[in-house]
Amino acid sequence: MTSAKLDALVVRATVRIGPDDEPGTLWGSGFFVAPGWLLTCRHILPLKDGPEGVGSLRVQGYDGLDVRARPAYWLGGGTDPEQDLVLIRLTEDVPHACVRLTDHYDRPNSVAAYGWRPTDGLPKRWSGETDCNGTDGGYGLTLGPLAEIPHGASGGPLLDRERGLVAGIVKARRVGKDGGLAVAVTALRGFRRAVPVGEENGLGADPYAALIRAHDIWHSKVAGAVSWVKAQTGVAVGGDRSWGPGDSAKASALLAGLPEPRSSAELQGLIGHVVGDDPLWTEEAAPRDWRDGHGWLYDHPEGADLVALHYLRVVAQVCGPRAPDAAAALERWVEQRAEALPGHLRALLMGVVAGAPAPWGSAGADVWTDPRIDGFLRHGDGDDADYAHGSDDSDGPVVAVELEPDLFRPHDRFHWRIWTWTGGPETVRAGDEGSDPEGDSLADLPSVLNEPLARTFGRLDNGRRARLELAVPVEHFGINAHLWLPGPVVPSLRAHLAERPFGVHRQVVVRCLKRRGEPTAVWRERWRAVAEGEPKALPVISDAYAGQALDAAPPGAVPVLCRPPAESTGPLAQAVAAGYGVIFWNLQAEHTHGCGTDCRELHDRTAELLSSAGRATALPERVRALREGFRRADPDADWVEHLALLYDDPGRPIPHCDDLLESP
Repeated sequence: MTSAKLDALVVRATVRIGPDDEPGTLWGSGFFVAPGWLLTCRHILPLKDGPEGVGSLRVQGYDGLDVRARPAYWLGGGTDPEQDLVLIRLTEDVPHACVRLTDHYDRPNSVAAYGWRPTDGLPKRWSGETDCNGTDGGYGLTLGPLAEIPHGASGGPLLDRERGLVAGIVKARRVGKDGGLAVAVTALRGFRRAVPVGEENGLGADPYAALIRAHDIWHSKVAGAVSWVKAQTGVAVGGDRSWGPGDSAKASALLAGLPEPRSSAELQGLIGHVVGDDPLWTEEAAPRDWRDGHGWLYDHPEGADLVALHYLRVVAQVCGPRAPDAAAALERWVEQRAEALPGHLRALLMGVVAGAPAPWGSAGADVWTDPRIDGFLRHGDGDDADYAHGSDDSDGPVVAVELEPDLFRPHDRFHWRIWTWTGGPETVRAGDEGSDPEGDSLADLPSVLNEPLARTFGRLDNGRRARLELAVPVEHFGINAHLWLPGPVVPSLRAHLAERPFGVHRQVVVRCLKRRGEPTAVWRERWRAVAEGEPKALPVISDAYAGQALDAAPPGAVPVLCRPPAESTGPLAQAVAAGYGVIFWNLQAEHTHGCGTDCRELHDRTAELLSSAGRATALPERVRALREGFRRADPDADWVEHLALLYDDPGRPIPHCDDLLESP
């Protein structure tokens, strides 16, 4: 049951909004979410001439609050609940209370709505209690008939009575009926793309992040009678080792001091590892900021405090290179808070028990040595302009496009499917797939795949760009995917920066479609030799030479074919059958009179590349860097223009379609 003190705080933070020149006129309600900022519904404002034409507003509320304000950010209009929000900024600096917003993701049950309603005289405060009995779309919350929402209450806060947090914004009443509709707090993330009114720039490039961080910092500092966290402590219920309102408020404030996650994929990968599961994120609920991630940890069976501290420590290490002071402050608080844990769990969390398995979930690895987390630490800093391209390991994210030739037109039409990995083989997920029963032509594939690839890369790029792998049959190894462009531009590695192909800014390799499912022993053996040892170039200059050379070569050999795939399909097929996971070849080479100087240069340069790389896992990034050098007219990179690389890691084999269910 909501405490009287918490109810009083909601009332203090809830205001009525009207025109500046008519103080008694009620357009609707609103509530403060951060110092100087209040939230309301866009539809309460007269928008005939757009937000810029609304002019000055009058905000009135508790204890004689009477201050001018103006619309600052809105979501562009529309009829959906998530588009009916606007942020209003006070034009004067006055003291006021702020509500505390939920970071939970599940729908609240018992709720209380607050706002103002019109009367014959001045507007009066209103509140009503009801239940949240359903959802409407991604962000709409339907309210039960226990309370009749009056005109004027739109824009007011919806309080989750069981947790003591504001979970939504009252939107509308049901015409001729009790109950109504509210907008879930998660819709606030839409303010990342908010439309500023006029020249407004008070919240910078990411209004949501700036707003929610100011909100969290305020609640960590306010004390005394107006402390929401203090009032909430008597409402929220926890277990023997509860993660209470004070804990979550302090954690949120410390997270607010850190730089934002490099991408949603980075954040989601961290959460999945910490909870030992792979959550099925919906588009609306998928976390975007560190605070969002914290909201996924409350109901873990091992205890919210243990899992939350685990999460916070991982975040601190990820952000350490970019914000050492803020990350160190978070680490210190985690150490202090961990004193409340039982001794064995505290020791494990703080790394005292070396090599101990994580006590929660099924990850079964110490997070501090997990290669996925280590990848975040090594590649999670830098601006987007200097986005890390990759590393000398193969544990980064991968997007594989499987191209299966059509049964009736195998040389021209392909059926495609996208697979992704964020870590080891257990992280494989099926993504988009083509829907045309006749398949798509090779010429159309770059355009057809543009949108699904952009969507997939946007989800997986996490401080370094995900590698693109094209899985095709050997007879299609002539594919030039590293030159693919999203638009109808003539492909060239030296294209303008805005038109540069995949191979310049992203690792692009080829895989063999034949190698679906469980890897063979010889494939694993050869891969281990080139991944852990020093690979050596094995020139393959003719079909006659290929058979004997490929079978007799040691495991660390890397075949290098100077003839294009159209002239060397046999040797390529033999190399795949012999278990080679790394192969180089020239996509375009003139052999009318046999091998020439270009062939010798290819063999010599590839031998140098393999020697300098040290191990095969460094090759995708080395080849990408050479392609970028060619684009910049580096004469030492000319030889790479038509170079192709088979990089077929048996640690992440392409599954058969029946091996797993498709996941979003």
